[in-house]
Amino acid sequence: MIRRWLMAATVALAGCAPVPEAASVSYRNSAARISSTLRFDLVRFQGDWVVRASYPTDVLQRVTIRAVSETRFIWRADGRESQGEVTGPGRFRLEGASEEYWVLWVDEGFRTAAIGTPDGHFGLILDRKPRGGTDRMVAAREMLDFNGYDVSQIALRQ
Repeated sequence: MIRRWLMAATVALAGCAPVPEAASVSYRNSAARISSTLRFDLVRFQGDWVVRASYPTDVLQRVTIRAVSETRFIWRADGRESQGEVTGPGRFRLEGASEEYWVLWVDEGFRTAAIGTPDGHFGLILDRKPRGGTDRMVAAREMLDFNGYDVSQIALRQ
């Protein structure tokens, strides 16, 4: 009887043990400095974007951003919609997400942008068009590299 009770208690206590979280893949050297752009402007940033490259690869195809105020917007990605809020210069958070997304770089014409998370588990190169802009694509990739991302792991979709 005592043996059964001890076995039941052991099983019950094992169920209380914390479950290790799945290791999150990071595409970024956490020792590298990272910064968001001061050039970010939500009104100019809104509109339709094509995902030209991503970490992890092929997570999204298209993104549409629609400003609803100076700091709030709707983020629509591949048919799913979330509310977003600007949290600082070139930084935003999506509803239900714990991490901030940082706009690392955007060109002067707001045609190409590089976005990433400080922990490096997510990154995008966005462009207004599915092809072209080779010089801007190179610049976006260089900005990911500058901010510690391993650019050998990002596949450009051209």
